[in-house]
Amino acid sequence: MSEESGEDAALFETRVGTQLREARESQGVALDEIARSTRIPLRALENIEAGNYDALPAPTYSTGFVKSYARAVGLDAEALGRAFREEIDYRPVSETVGDYFEPTDPARVPPRSLAWIAAAIALLLIAAYALWRSGLFGMDEDDRARMAAGTDAQPTAEAPPATRSAAPPARAPANGTVVLEATDTVWLRIDEGESGVRIYETEMQAGDRYEIPATARQPVIRTGRANALRVTVGGTAVDPLGPPDTIISGISLLPADLARPRPQPAPPEIDTPAGPE
Repeated sequence: MSEESGEDAALFETRVGTQLREARESQGVALDEIARSTRIPLRALENIEAGNYDALPAPTYSTGFVKSYARAVGLDAEALGRAFREEIDYRPVSETVGDYFEPTDPARVPPRSLAWIAAAIALLLIAAYALWRSGLFGMDEDDRARMAAGTDAQPTAEAPPATRSAAPPARAPANGTVVLEATDTVWLRIDEGESGVRIYETEMQAGDRYEIPATARQPVIRTGRANALRVTVGGTAVDPLGPPDTIISGISLLPADLARPRPQPAPPEIDTPAGPE
């Protein structure tokens, strides 16, 4: 401030910066304490007290600084804000508006860790989406849609398991290891019948095998393509768990239950397109 300082002093009895500085000094508060409590750059506070308005940012931001400073020292923020506006409006329109935030001000520069946190959140969202797409999360409302998605296989591929299981060579034992083997793409879910605790859920591909844990007390199965599963007890095949391409639920997978003969409904086995010639 050079010759304009004298003109400002003539127009304004006590400048806003002077009022703020006097109020601060009367309370014995250091300027850097005001900077910490208001999160205003120390350089901006020094320029406000000294009346170096050309070194301040845009009037909107500078007025906000003055109001925050006034509140910190117990002065009327609105009145000082208006007075400050009058002072800076009196200046010639030759001010250059610099950057509002100082690059070295730690209170204004976002921490570098914020970028790493955002990247980690993005990776977690991608991983969660991938797990959801893989079918590891049980969604009862979508069971039918997911089962229907597995019925795109050719009908001729489902006929051989039906004909093989029609005449089992031997009666399955009432105890032994229960193994599920997929002959085609099939979704299934196995729960504990009493507690409903999920034991296993996946979409099996042809050739995949799953052994029912010996610790399972009352395992039951839910699937929409029982004909795409070959079930054995102690190495011996048992009757199909249900009709082809029909949703089954609550079917026991205990060896004793699987060993019992299971009547197969005749209607699904009669296919007029496959019969002629």
